[in-house]
Amino acid sequence: MSTSSIFRAISVAALAAPLLLAGCVVQDTRPVTRVVAVKATAEIPQDELLDVAVRLFDPNVPQDPKKQDEEGIFPDVRNAESRYMPVVIRDTLEGTGQWGQVRVLPRDGTGMDVNVDGRILVSDGRELEIDVTVSDSSGRVWYSKVYQGMADTRAYKDVASKPTDPFENVYNTIANDMLAARGKLKREQLVQLHEITNLRFDAELAPYAFGQYLQQDRKGIWTIVRLPAADDPVLQRLQRVRERDYSLVDTLNEYYTGFADSMSVPYTNWRKYSYEELEARSQAQREAATRQILGAVAVIGGIIAGSNSNSSAAAAASTAAVIGGMYAFKSGLDQRAEIKMHSESLKQLGDSFQSEVQPMVVDVEGRTLQLKGSAEEQYAEWRMLLKQLYENETGLPATVPAPATSSR
Repeated sequence: MSTSSIFRAISVAALAAPLLLAGCVVQDTRPVTRVVAVKATAEIPQDELLDVAVRLFDPNVPQDPKKQDEEGIFPDVRNAESRYMPVVIRDTLEGTGQWGQVRVLPRDGTGMDVNVDGRILVSDGRELEIDVTVSDSSGRVWYSKVYQGMADTRAYKDVASKPTDPFENVYNTIANDMLAARGKLKREQLVQLHEITNLRFDAELAPYAFGQYLQQDRKGIWTIVRLPAADDPVLQRLQRVRERDYSLVDTLNEYYTGFADSMSVPYTNWRKYSYEELEARSQAQREAATRQILGAVAVIGGIIAGSNSNSSAAAAASTAAVIGGMYAFKSGLDQRAEIKMHSESLKQLGDSFQSEVQPMVVDVEGRTLQLKGSAEEQYAEWRMLLKQLYENETGLPATVPAPATSSR
């Protein structure tokens, strides 16, 4: 085999090698086409405006630290995201003018007509994937859907001012899907949902007095048996208690709004740098793999060429190819150290992010609530306090057997 033939064989193999890596290349999805949330163009009747609770998301953090590292999950960041994302959805829904009151509540929060629940599957600054379920106070599930979107990197260019969310499309799509689901309900169903919501709240605090007005079938769907009299004194007392609950919910929302505002800039910075680190790590992985494959091809080609060559020039060429291939292969291994460096950088970003976002403490009617990781417990404590307030209002015990279940 001639020297030129050796180089041609090695060159052809080298050119073919990158094709093996084509499936590994991350496709550029920018610029992202923007999705716009549909806004109301006419006034919606008050009794058809449904109130919405966007409940804190499930952060979906694995218990095993090794799995956290494998999946690139930083628990502190994820827990903060589980509060931040519901606020963004709340603001998106409010901006459409299609709904009544929209509030962020703890995961077991009740008292609203529609509930939005979510579970974070992927969130790394480059991609967002969340599992969302929308249901109403009757127990009917409107839909469950996994939303996925790639970052619109235009949001990462000017973080100094109040940043736009790089995954705005995901939130706007959720708003549009909820609107489409509501559009399938008749006016009578919308009005009845308000009544079911109020009766379930009343029955939770005073089951002995209001459990008789509702029944639940085997599928968990609540229906109204009959309505209480408008001048029922117990109903009027509970309405005053409900006003206190609204006050707490408003206070919670002030906290969540403040929390989201305080983390907006550092969180966007974190996602921006996380995006850059992930891109750099992916690039390093591609380069490392390319170098290793090219190096291996050169080594193998050189050995084969050397074994089939009788001339000293060809032997020298094959030896050079082997040495060069070994160097390229080693370069690919060295690139893996850079990959590890980027992974460590992501961890440090997570740690620095948590140091910038601090919890807030609120005071409600003389009770101090620290809403950090235990918002659900604090909310449950508040609901217990509501029962005490009810007992003080009526002098009657709140705890009695639960409402009856229908045999349907």
